[in-house]
Amino acid sequence: MWWDHDGNWAGWLAMSVGMVGVWVLVALLGLVVVRSGRGQGAGPSEPEPRQILERRLARGEIDVEEYRARLEAMGQAGA
Repeated sequence: MWWDHDGNWAGWLAMSVGMVGVWVLVALLGLVVVRSGRGQGAGPSEPEPRQILERRLARGEIDVEEYRARLEAMGQAGA
């Protein structure tokens, strides 16, 4: 039985390497979470003004003339 022996050096080496491996995996997981933005509570980005106008036109909130006038006012008529 093992409880009255100290074990051998190979067992201690395997446990040490395994523990270092666990902590490396924990650190890498933390790095992935921080870099992905989940750790900072990053939300969806704001839509561009042109996208907002396109959506309003698609929903029928504005007509084509108002859409063109607003694009021209923003300086994006040719874009």
